[in-house]
Amino acid sequence: MNNVLKMLRLDISLIKPYSKSLLVVFIAPLIIIYSTQDIVSGFIFCMSIMAMTSNYTFSIAEKNDLNRLYGLLPVSKKDIVAGRYLFSALAGLIAVIFGSVMDITFFFLAKRSFEMEEVIVSVSAGLTMYMLFTAVQLPAFFKFGAIKGRFISFIPFLGIFLVGIMAKGLKPETMEKLSSIAVLNNTTALFVSSILLDIVLYGISMGIAQRIYDRMEF
Repeated sequence: MNNVLKMLRLDISLIKPYSKSLLVVFIAPLIIIYSTQDIVSGFIFCMSIMAMTSNYTFSIAEKNDLNRLYGLLPVSKKDIVAGRYLFSALAGLIAVIFGSVMDITFFFLAKRSFEMEEVIVSVSAGLTMYMLFTAVQLPAFFKFGAIKGRFISFIPFLGIFLVGIMAKGLKPETMEKLSSIAVLNNTTALFVSSILLDIVLYGISMGIAQRIYDRMEF
């Protein structure tokens, strides 16, 4: 676990120069919230953009040929993969906390009333979207790298587009059936279910990434 934390600290140090540009991730959704007056849409947009930054550490490592450095460090490939996933999960958690504070502050200043259930639903949906997108992206970045796999960064936007099309295509009867699902009507159950789903997604994704990385030679 010590080595995993060391890799986490290394990734954090790599990303520090880009910390200012990451603020856009939190500012941009405010425009969506202002135009739609919908906290859920803004939060999902925020987390989707955050997912697009998951290639930063791969890009920096690739440009500076850090994979050779990793080979010299007293850490295993398992530690490197686990550290990268821990960094991604931590980035998502920070985005959730920061995004929640910004969204609530915005609605408070705009004197727009909102229910705490809205925030919980927003966090559940946004975090699951983030974890889903990064769970797909990370193994691909381990396989192709950040430069060859640049197209992978657009998976979140493609995902939002497809979700939007699917949502618009749903019939009223289908919407009624979905609304009758118990877990969707209980915010606590929804939040717990989303966390469990996120853990499963990252567990599967990490296993795939580990197999890919184990076969690579530097």
